[in-house]
Amino acid sequence: MARTLRVGIDTAPRVFDCEQPAGFRDSAGADLVGSFYDQLTSPRAYLDERGVSRADWHRLRPVLAEAWWWSEDGRTCTFRVRSGVYSEDGNELTAEDVRWGWERAFGLRDVGKWVARVSSVQDGADVEVLDRYTVAFHLSAPNPALPRTMAQNPPGLYDSAAVLPHLGEDDPWGKDLIGSRSLGFGPYRLVERTDDGVTIAARDRYWRGRPPIGEVHLGRYPSREEALAGLFAGEVDLVPNVPSAELPLLARPRGGRARLRVRPASFSGIALHLDPAAEPLDDPLVRQAIAHATPYAAVLGSAFDGRTERWHSWVRSDSPGYDPASWPYEEDVPRARELLAASKGAGGFETTLRVLPSDGFEAVAEVVADGLSRIGVRLTLDSSDLAGEIRAGNAAPIMLRGFPDGRGMRVSDPNYAYVHDWGPGRMRLFPFHYENQEFFEALRHLVEAGHGRPWEEAARRLQRLHNADAVLIPLCDIRFYVAHVAELEGYSWYPDNRLPFAEMRWEGA
Repeated sequence: MARTLRVGIDTAPRVFDCEQPAGFRDSAGADLVGSFYDQLTSPRAYLDERGVSRADWHRLRPVLAEAWWWSEDGRTCTFRVRSGVYSEDGNELTAEDVRWGWERAFGLRDVGKWVARVSSVQDGADVEVLDRYTVAFHLSAPNPALPRTMAQNPPGLYDSAAVLPHLGEDDPWGKDLIGSRSLGFGPYRLVERTDDGVTIAARDRYWRGRPPIGEVHLGRYPSREEALAGLFAGEVDLVPNVPSAELPLLARPRGGRARLRVRPASFSGIALHLDPAAEPLDDPLVRQAIAHATPYAAVLGSAFDGRTERWHSWVRSDSPGYDPASWPYEEDVPRARELLAASKGAGGFETTLRVLPSDGFEAVAEVVADGLSRIGVRLTLDSSDLAGEIRAGNAAPIMLRGFPDGRGMRVSDPNYAYVHDWGPGRMRLFPFHYENQEFFEALRHLVEAGHGRPWEEAARRLQRLHNADAVLIPLCDIRFYVAHVAELEGYSWYPDNRLPFAEMRWEGA
């Protein structure tokens, strides 16, 4: 009998549609969406010189798109989708499926529409079917991001022939239907969902061939520690999103322990966010002093035992255009004291550091507080539940923030990163008190700069401008891990952190 892959998770997904917040924000649900829905492109996974799995966004891998090309002016990107690709309902993939998925994104006005706008696709009418297998995207600017944003879901790529007959006035975009079953061209189909877990099965007609692992069961555990205990006991084969703080649990000797492998599985950043509307942080000299007093090496060495790397801008470190040289402030306590003495904060001051709940964040906060105390900045640490406060603005003058589940930003692109959190207008999802017209102009210029060297120079300038303001002090990339039985092979990390079940196999299979 074929062996089922058993995955330990802490939530049982209820919605399998990343256009809906309940689906997009659920880690396990996002993993499953990646198994139900192939996309047009994907970054390539590779191992770096230290054996850490990375994502290469410079060389995209064709998935459901067999080719794509740009017009001479960079304002039209055309994709040719593969022929002979069938859904679990037996319908062939066509360019119309691509078009309808983007129309749906604009109709629902949620995550997919935002991704489309970041890619300079302004409206569903900008997606044009040229023939059965060819679709063109007409952009408002020569923005090179589109093939990269094609790697994520949403906008989704659904079997529209299976969806359209079920739409009605009460649900014109199929939220209930798509949210409750698998309707894509991916390697797996949904078998069952209960409050205790989800079971998926490999598709026999998958275009790349039936996946080696025929069935996957994601079982819900009350906590990650209990899921890891299930791994030790032989009840679970894989546990994702293990923070570095919990690695000691894997080193404890336990009876009946299975042979295990622990691999870096994802990266996400951790940073200090300073509110430039809060006194005395409204003085740039104060922010620069804090940036120079931040103990970067101590953060890396003490809080994460060296299992991390420096981060130098709000752009993901694997992103095209990422510039580690753009960060102008290094630990320099004498310089920090000099800047503070010339600022509104002269003589020192007290303020609050709000710490978002996440593994390792409190340890980082303590290291930062010790570092800033050297220049007379006294921090009161507050780890209370935000309870939605962040939507009303900064919850404290200084916040220690990051991506607590290891998911991180899903697309590696400077435009995605900065528009998402720092851009002007309604696109800014976090209502920070930040105004910098020169930065905003540079952000608008990024999508107009064109491709190649002009775009790279624009991306570097954008990072330099934002970093110089010291409203966000990037500390480090932090790693999350996957722990699995040794006989499971083929695990690789993808930048949206989905679990690539289709590429896994059992040893000797």
